[in-house]
Formats: sequence, C-alpha cells, structure tokens
Amino acid sequence: MRRAIIIVFSIFLSGLSCAQAAGPTAREPYGIALEGFAYPYPVHLLPLVNDGEQVRMAYMDVAPAQPNGRTVVLLHGRNFPSSYWAPVIKTLNDAGYRVVVPDQIGFGKSSSARLFVESLRGSVSGEAQ
Repeated sequence: MRRAIIIVFSIFLSGLSCAQAAGPTAREPYGIALEGFAYPYPVHLLPLVNDGEQVRMAYMDVAPAQPNGRTVVLLHGRNFPSSYWAPVIKTLNDAGYRVVVPDQIGFGKSSSARLFVESLRGSVSGEAQ
C-alpha cells in the first residue's frame, strides 16, 4: 500500500514539473502605439497638430445597431487606454447610443507629443513648467 502511494505521488509530482516546464507562451512585446494589443472595436487615427508637432489621436467610434440619435463621448483617466471602457461601450451601444472613445494624446494607441511628455516628466519630478 505504501509503495502504491509513493508511485501515485511520484506521478503527480512529475505531472506538475511537466506543466511548469510548458509555462506561458512567449509573446512579442507591445509597440510604442500598443501594436499587438487588441482593442474591442476598430481603431481610427485622427491626424492633429499639437503646438506645431504632428500627432495622431486614436479613437473608437462605435455605431449602434438601432440608433437612438444620441452620442456619448467617454474619456479615460491617466494610465488607462480607451479599451478600458469596453463593457460600458457595449451597454451604451445596446441602448442605442453611438459611442466615441478617444485615446488621449500620450496614452493608448495615440502618439505621444513631445511637449506632453516633457510636461508629464516635469509633473512627476516636481518641476513645474
């Protein structure tokens, strides 16, 4: 009986080591504009000029199947991409709202403006510009 328990335990441990060896599969790192990071709806890019610098603002414009004639714009907070709003977009869309959700400049799939990055660096380090 004791020998049977040892054999079963050994099989169990060898199964664990095989599972750990497989581990998570490697993936390519995300690009500067979150290339490789899937958004829940198609992303469009709006070219803009910010203090003389060419930038692109990414946004999702989600049209409802049965429109009610109203539009909602959702803005994300710092350190979050617009994809964060996926469940809210679906709920509003199901209620007939067109939902527009931009990635603010410097976040998500939008480009990072040089002036914005310098301003952010100053606010983080405590040096007001």
